[in-house]
Formats: sequence, structure tokens, C-alpha cells
Amino acid sequence: MTQRRIDHRYDDPLDLIWLAAAGRLGMKVSRSREVYASWDGKDTLSIAAREDFDADDSLGQMIFHEICHALVAGHGKVRPDWGLSNTDDADLVFEHACHRVQAALAAPHGLRDFMAVTTQWRPYWDALPADPLAPCDDPAQSIAVEAYARAQRPPYQKVLQDALTATAALAALVAPYGSAGSLWATVHPKHSTGFLANADSTLRCGQCAWAFSARPGGALRCRQSEREGRQASWVAPDETACERWEPVFGEAECRTCGACCREGFDLVQVGLREPFARAHPSLVQRSSLGASVPRPGGRCVALDGDGVQAPFTCRYYEIRPKSCAQFPIGGAACLLARRRTGLSR
Repeated sequence: MTQRRIDHRYDDPLDLIWLAAAGRLGMKVSRSREVYASWDGKDTLSIAAREDFDADDSLGQMIFHEICHALVAGHGKVRPDWGLSNTDDADLVFEHACHRVQAALAAPHGLRDFMAVTTQWRPYWDALPADPLAPCDDPAQSIAVEAYARAQRPPYQKVLQDALTATAALAALVAPYGSAGSLWATVHPKHSTGFLANADSTLRCGQCAWAFSARPGGALRCRQSEREGRQASWVAPDETACERWEPVFGEAECRTCGACCREGFDLVQVGLREPFARAHPSLVQRSSLGASVPRPGGRCVALDGDGVQAPFTCRYYEIRPKSCAQFPIGGAACLLARRRTGLSR
């Protein structure tokens, strides 16, 4: 039997993505039966052979994890195994910081579960909050914040963005063909706006507070997706909602919100001939910005209630300034105020 000539070999696409990422960062990757993962302090990253992986390990996740170790170690601090000891828990805070920055980088791409660590420290990963970089008492948090900042600068920013975007694109193609027990099934799909899809598949864009139309009955856009230099994305009313979905609200919901009347804005403009200014001249202040209603401590002087024990209400609602009366509920300014007060993302 004539032996067939073989000119090509099959390569795992996820491996290719992350091997390329490592190469762009000056890392050579070798496979070894002697280690699980080890960095020589120069240019070579040794990763366990595939047969030594756990069932939910991948070469991509292993390389990504070691890149996050590089981010935590920082420039000028590159030593074998990132200067960490794996024989005791003395350097565990740096391992935890690596987990936090790894989760923060993977989550926006829907890859937080897919790229999760698989070591004995997995319980720490599973206990991380939705925002792993949020202030907390864990000493690893501040280290992770610094590492994340490094990830936003060259050479890491472009390399990681490319690799994570490619991984998410690959996952979108593969996930529908995987079983419920497949690692690919853990990937969080993306919404058409670029946000992650909402975990509740029954929610629809047309039911969201931030969906709007430029004219009655017109096509919908998503206010959440509107950014400087970028128009709001088009969405279909029956499209499954994104992670930033909020129920439509009106004046009744304002009583538990009050964002526009407190820290959402610094001042409220008022005309000196408006009924409010005529009735309460002592509540109007003048400056180079014009006449306005003061907000000591970020709260309007006319605002009552706390939104919990008592609803937020305006003491002078019937003659409130025109800028308040014309404030569009669910509009761009409404979303901005809610974001500034932490009520919306």
C-alpha cells in the first residue's frame, strides 16, 4: 500500500488563538510532562501536556492565566514563576489578584466561566463578585486594579482584545453544537448591541426602559448602547434583551429613584420669571452659570424623602422649574443621572 503524503495537520483553533497571543507578547510556549505551568523568567512558558489536563482545562485558558500573572507581576519584576512560591500560601494574594484581573478581562466577552481557573483555588474564583475589581477588604483587589490598568496599555491591550474577541467569536460558532456538559456551553452569548445577552431569555428589548424611537411607531434604538461618537444601536422589539435591561418606568417609579433630583446633576437651571423663582426667591442662587436651584451635598433643596422609608417627592412639584417639568423620563439625561447614582449601568 502506497503511503499517503501528508502536507498539513489539524490544529485546535483555540490553541492557535492563544499561542499567537503568547508569541506577540514574546512568550514561547512548550509542552511538558514535568510541570503544570511554569515561567522561566525569560521567554519560555511551559504548560502541561494535554493528557495531564483536567477535563475542563484548555491550553488557551492556561496561557491566558499566565499572561494575567505577568500583568500582576508588572514590568521589571519578571522572575521564574513570576517570583511566586507554589509550596505554601505566602504569595497567595498575588494568585488571587491574578484571578480577579482574569475574571475582569474575560467577563465582557462572555468568557468568565469558559476561562475560569481550574486549580485548587477555584472556590476563590467562584466566590468573586460580579465586578471583581470593586473596592473591598481583600488585599488582592488593589493589586488586581493595577494589573488591569496594565492590561489597558501596550503591549497587552491589543493582544488581549484580539485574543478574547476571537475566542468569543469561536465560541458563538461552536456553542450550539456542544452538549450541556461541554465547556463551550458556559460561554455567555453576546447581544446585537455588543453587551452580553440577559440571563433571562424571556425579556425583550421592546420591554426595556432604554429602548426608544425617534418617532411614534418608529424603529427602536437602545439608549444604553449610545456612546460618544457612536449612535444608539438598532434593536428589534422582540429581540432577547441584553444584560442592561430594566423594566419600563414612569412617574410612579421616580418616587424610588430621585436620581435627577440628587447626585445625578450639580444644579437645576431656573428662569427668574418662572413661578418657582417668583414664589421662592430665597431658594434661587445666581452665578456665572445663571440662576439655579442649589443642591447642597448633591441633593435639591426642594427634595423630600429617601426613596425607602419615604418616597422621593418635590416639595414644590406644582410650580417646579421648567427644566424639571420637561425632564424626559427614560431619556438620555435620565439614564445619565441613574448611572451617576449607581442605579443603572
